[in-house]
Amino acid sequence: MKHEIKRVIVPIDAACETHNAIDTAARLAAQWKVPLHGVFIEDEELISFAGLPFAHQITLGSGLEPLTKDHIEDHFRAFAERTRHELKSAAEHGGVKWSFEVVRGPFAAASLGEHDFVVAGASCRPIGSHFRIASRWWSLTAIIAPPLLLAKRQWETGGSIFALLRGRSSQSARMLEIAAQIAGISRAALTVAGPPDLAGADDFATWVSELLEGHSLSVRVESTAAEPAPLRQRIIELDCRLFVLEGSPEEGRPEELRELVEPLACDVLVVH
Repeated sequence: MKHEIKRVIVPIDAACETHNAIDTAARLAAQWKVPLHGVFIEDEELISFAGLPFAHQITLGSGLEPLTKDHIEDHFRAFAERTRHELKSAAEHGGVKWSFEVVRGPFAAASLGEHDFVVAGASCRPIGSHFRIASRWWSLTAIIAPPLLLAKRQWETGGSIFALLRGRSSQSARMLEIAAQIAGISRAALTVAGPPDLAGADDFATWVSELLEGHSLSVRVESTAAEPAPLRQRIIELDCRLFVLEGSPEEGRPEELRELVEPLACDVLVVH
């Protein structure tokens, strides 16, 4: 099975870390020989809040001062320009075509196509050097159709890829194909796992091998528990750089996925 990617998209806002997402997206776009498209999302709610008479901000040196709509829009324009330049630089380094747009939120998930591949930042910038809020992009894991990679780890840091299957559906095959493509690009070992009732079947390893025929990979097939604690421990043992799993409409709870992997130093790829 061959899943074709035709475009890599990076949604960006002013709160989330962007460097690893842009770098990862540009590298994948270069390998797949497809365009890279950045979308900067202006926070519409923050702009509306800034127009209220009681909206204020605390700044170093000036203390408490009014928070104005013009101030927020200037901040967004400056941030969008910096990220546009970073995306342009990464794309040109990889020799890929690129484009960039600024939209006033929310992110138009409905405009994405089946053959798009989305890369977003998994972490927000710290507040006061310590406190972090959750990245808005975790919510996309439950609502978008294309594969979504939440990037936290730098590309050059090594590690393996761990793919957790739910079954043997066409979605499972699609997920495994994309995981294998990225494993080949990053030269990483691929571990394919499933719950005992799936991975314990006599022909499971054969089914995996047939799907991955044509890929030059180091592949390990195993059974694993689906409970968070042992699953998290296995991810740590494998020095997992990328955790790949199938999205499920019935279990579309982004907060549970975030709680599972946020303490870990790995990216997450959800394939619907």
